[in-house]
Amino acid sequence: MMDLDPRLYEDASVSDNDVRNIVLSYLMHNCFKETAETFLSSTGLKLPVDYTVDVDKRKAILNFVVEGDAVKAIELTEELAPNLLENDMDLHFDLISLHFIELIRSRKW
Repeated sequence: MMDLDPRLYEDASVSDNDVRNIVLSYLMHNCFKETAETFLSSTGLKLPVDYTVDVDKRKAILNFVVEGDAVKAIELTEELAPNLLENDMDLHFDLISLHFIELIRSRKW
């Protein structure tokens, strides 16, 4: 791995708008819908068009995983991001492993 010299970034400037977009992206990615909406209203940023649907579906996927329903999580993931599981085999394996564990736990195996 290449070591980066931290001095390269000492004089780098980041605009307030870039910082706001990074924070909003974090909030959206982690399904903090209400916090993101409050952040948007306080900063004057515009709401992305697909924001509500995307966050609601992401939160549903997260809930299915927490509940141990990997099949529904996989189905909704395929609907939201059709090639994601095909391109991220580790994630797909994790979801299939969760399904296998739930089958054993429920004695349906």
